[in-house]
Amino acid sequence: MAQFDEVMQQLVNLPYEGLMNIAKDALNKVYPVCKKIDPKNDGYTALLAMLLAAIGADRKLTALEAKFVSELTGLSSENVDKMITLYVGTEEDLIDKFHDAMDTDTKSAIFQLVACICACDETICREESAYLKKLLA
Repeated sequence: MAQFDEVMQQLVNLPYEGLMNIAKDALNKVYPVCKKIDPKNDGYTALLAMLLAAIGADRKLTALEAKFVSELTGLSSENVDKMITLYVGTEEDLIDKFHDAMDTDTKSAIFQLVACICACDETICREESAYLKKLLA
């Protein structure tokens, strides 16, 4: 457990640009799997749901999280904010679907992506930490 907390603290301590680089790399690894899960919508629905689950883990969206996801995806901060209010609370099924569909490398990339989103506001709260631990299970 201490090792997990240390890794999370290292992410929190990274500069914004460093987190963005990690998140972009992870997104490039995750997106092809999203397309397999959600071929009807070219992966966008699955990707959006995963991102919203990440930023909704603590049931709130900070300004830095909205900015981070906006820069990562090209969505406006306002649209990110609107979508999170619709999504909060449905992430449990999503975790199961992603776990069933992804190999270890892709799960690692999802963890990196979600951890970067959680860390971008320079803190990872208890709820976000619990969500990240679920991704590792």
